[in-house]
Amino acid sequence: MNLKYKSYKTLSENTIPPLVLLFNSTNHTDEPAVSEEVLRLLLGYSWVASGKPDYAIAENNIIQDMQAEDKDIKALGHSLAAMAMYEKGWKDLTSDESDKANKLLNKEPAPMDAQLKITAFHMIMGTLCIYEENYQTARFHFAWFNIISKIEWPYMLVDAMTDIKEGSLKKGLDKIDTLIDNKHFPESVQKSISDTYLKAKNTKGIVDTKLFWTNTNSFALYDEIKSADIPGIGKVMELLGKIREKLRID
Repeated sequence: MNLKYKSYKTLSENTIPPLVLLFNSTNHTDEPAVSEEVLRLLLGYSWVASGKPDYAIAENNIIQDMQAEDKDIKALGHSLAAMAMYEKGWKDLTSDESDKANKLLNKEPAPMDAQLKITAFHMIMGTLCIYEENYQTARFHFAWFNIISKIEWPYMLVDAMTDIKEGSLKKGLDKIDTLIDNKHFPESVQKSISDTYLKAKNTKGIVDTKLFWTNTNSFALYDEIKSADIPGIGKVMELLGKIREKLRID
């Protein structure tokens, strides 16, 4: 790995644990403690969405070193690494990480002990499924994500993408046309899918379904979690924002 990866990994290993300890020790008793592992998963997701895949790979490697028992966390770390490696163009390594995740994963996290963990599970797995063009499974994950977080737009978009991928181009594009002005969609996502929609509408032949989900969408999803119906999520996202600032090395 390159110097940026090594520098980031060292900084992250030394910076995050005391911040998590302080956060949990000063948190209100009616709000759940946040685990360092789940925090690192969300942080890694934000790095992939921000075009910094090396940082996400580092977070996965830290998670793998930390976890001895929780297979779901280990699987999500491998899934995160798969997305990061896809962004770097390392297709063989992407498949390797995805295979590692699939060997560890259950359909649902077990035990069902924390809303934040379950939310991270479905967000990461849903996004990985989009990378892998497995839209039916992505739709499954974002349906559950919506139930937990009350954020519906990822499911609605993936539902339309599923139609396009399965050959119902007009049906899928008609759905996307209605989503462009949907007030529940973040503005950045509306613009992203609008641009792709106009290109796809005028394309003769096969439409690349993946183009409807960009890093803009992933980051909008990460950013919107702060308004999700999850106890204490606002403070967790505020903590993540502070950590991102402390860990910037470029």
